[in-house]
Amino acid sequence: MTALTSNTTLTALHVPSSHLAQPSQAADRIKITFPVGAEWDEIASQFDDALHEQSHCFNAARWGEEHVENIAFKQGSTVIGGASMILLKASIIGTGIAIAKWGPLWRKTGETPDLSRLSEIFQLLKQEYAERRGFYLTIMPPADPEYGSGITNRLEHLGFIQGSPLPAPERYLVDVSLNEAELRQSLSQKWRYNLKKSERHNFEISFSENQEGFEAFISLYEAMLERKQFNDTSAIRTLKRLMRSETPAFRPRIVLMSHEGSLTAGAVVDLSGDQAVYLYGATDDRALKLNAGYALHWFIASFLRNRREIRRYDLGGNDLDGGLHQFKKGFVGKRGTICETPPNYHYGASLKARLFGKTVFMLRDLKQAIMRKLHS
Repeated sequence: MTALTSNTTLTALHVPSSHLAQPSQAADRIKITFPVGAEWDEIASQFDDALHEQSHCFNAARWGEEHVENIAFKQGSTVIGGASMILLKASIIGTGIAIAKWGPLWRKTGETPDLSRLSEIFQLLKQEYAERRGFYLTIMPPADPEYGSGITNRLEHLGFIQGSPLPAPERYLVDVSLNEAELRQSLSQKWRYNLKKSERHNFEISFSENQEGFEAFISLYEAMLERKQFNDTSAIRTLKRLMRSETPAFRPRIVLMSHEGSLTAGAVVDLSGDQAVYLYGATDDRALKLNAGYALHWFIASFLRNRREIRRYDLGGNDLDGGLHQFKKGFVGKRGTICETPPNYHYGASLKARLFGKTVFMLRDLKQAIMRKLHS
């Protein structure tokens, strides 16, 4: 999903880190704090639903430090949830937008997920950002095959309004809890056939977490953009900072695939939560004939199967590309899940906030529609 783009009319809102918001009666033992930088990332890494877009290191690189605020909810000495928020303020109007993208975090590692706790977190976000500080609060829920309907039901119960649907909401989730034989059997017939063809080429595939691997991937990625004359709107420029994160969980893994001594394909994978996420990919002009994508993703899935904490491999969306849909659908196979990403949910406590927020998102949707038309 394309992120909301800031412009010169929007500035960050600064809030002292020592501020404590007033909790609701339903959550009278919950305290709000505002962890800064790596402190938040260390907290976020303790949640199963952690992912790079809920890390400070990513959001600061993507939006700028001045637009990011991290909020944590503590019960006693234990953090029970929180979010890395993107804050954009229209100074003259006296309102702005507060965005939790793929958040908030609420599934603490080692604990049974409790949707009533998530309701408390939504309520506290609503009180803090919409009611107390006057923002147009936007929650962008992740695609979640287990808790998705529970998440959206609670947002609607709290008065959040559903926004426009995503143009390509499908998210492709491979079940990496399966053993090798089960996963191969799950593949579509065509995907299994192409995987067998790719395995004849004796690729050299390895993971990298160092600067050398980063530079090799970026070189391949930039060459691909030049070859395809593709207008890149991704967050690839954040990768350098993510690779240097002070919190190991948020350092992505780079996968490099070589054929006959030269690099032909690569990928970047986020492993911060219980669902690994395919972030970026790159290929040279040999990769298609070699069926390199099949061997690359099979290698990644095989690696993930050996990490007990990871249950799924998220391949991302399809960008309305039929070929991409068929490739990812075939890999998801019989045992995986194609899950729809919910629309955004919005809450404005004042008419001013609602008018401002609706206008901004209407313009964003229009811009995205134009960009898709030009790209096609």
